[in-house]
Amino acid sequence: MQVADWRLVVQHRNNWRSLVSEVKIHFGSLSRRSGVWSLRNVSISVPRAVLSGDGQAAVLRCSYDLEGAQLYSIRWYRAETEFYRYVPRELPPSMVFPLPGASVDLTQSDHQQVRIVNLNRRLSGDYMCEVSADAPLFHTDIRTAPLTVVDPPFRAPRLSVSRDSYARGDVIRANCTVDEAYPAPNITWILDEHKIAETIPEPPAELDFTERGATSHLEITILETEQYKVGLTYTSASLGRVYRDYGYEPEPRKNHTTVRYTMVPPSSGQFELGCVTTIFDIYARKSAPVGIREDAPHPASVTGEDSSGTLPSGSLGLALCACALHLL
Repeated sequence: MQVADWRLVVQHRNNWRSLVSEVKIHFGSLSRRSGVWSLRNVSISVPRAVLSGDGQAAVLRCSYDLEGAQLYSIRWYRAETEFYRYVPRELPPSMVFPLPGASVDLTQSDHQQVRIVNLNRRLSGDYMCEVSADAPLFHTDIRTAPLTVVDPPFRAPRLSVSRDSYARGDVIRANCTVDEAYPAPNITWILDEHKIAETIPEPPAELDFTERGATSHLEITILETEQYKVGLTYTSASLGRVYRDYGYEPEPRKNHTTVRYTMVPPSSGQFELGCVTTIFDIYARKSAPVGIREDAPHPASVTGEDSSGTLPSGSLGLALCACALHLL
């Protein structure tokens, strides 16, 4: 073939590419003018967290509106790695790519969802759904959502207290410790079935799948009177949430690793302390509660009344005898 002939072929090829581009632009412009789009309302539904291990599964869903257009493909990615593809024109339409540490359940995966089974924590990260419409517009849209695969601690949290009895003015120290887990769990303090504070660890860095334990320290000061404000006096910088039903939240101070709490002794003279560990909304476990009681009765006043404002039984008997003698 001569040089002139090659030039003619290249010219025809360039003209064809220009024609295809013009057709796409024309259809796209026509679609915009008519207010009709072939792909709209793409959304993704991914569980925020799932448990790891055999038999555990996560169902990821992708919804969209093609407005009458044909679907070209659905592609699912973990980070930048494709692991599932659905192309209705192909036979079979579903295609699976290796996803180390898990597998795709093809019996429950299609153009709307993909089911992943037997996940491990290293598959935590961002999951992405890519939807593509067919010709002539070939619109494509992408949505992303995070998923955390949880390795929970093996045991319940362990609670220890410095003493199981108190006198007014005492300070009771308590520790709540949790075994290693991924991610590190939150610790919530419970006093008489009421939440008083929650410590929230720093989230793990990207690609850091190390299991970590957690510990929270609590100091409870038992007040002698009710004239002082009750609640949290100061907290550690890692304290993520306090519950205002039980106090106030001051500005956190640095270098403190202890939650400090002040309280008026309950009328019963005893209270119960516990802690709960949680990871998202899929894991929660409570420690064995510890009962703490007052170790000395309230002193009687000089008027002969006890702390409840009533006369002791012996004083009441003497008063009745004196009154009878007076009447005689």
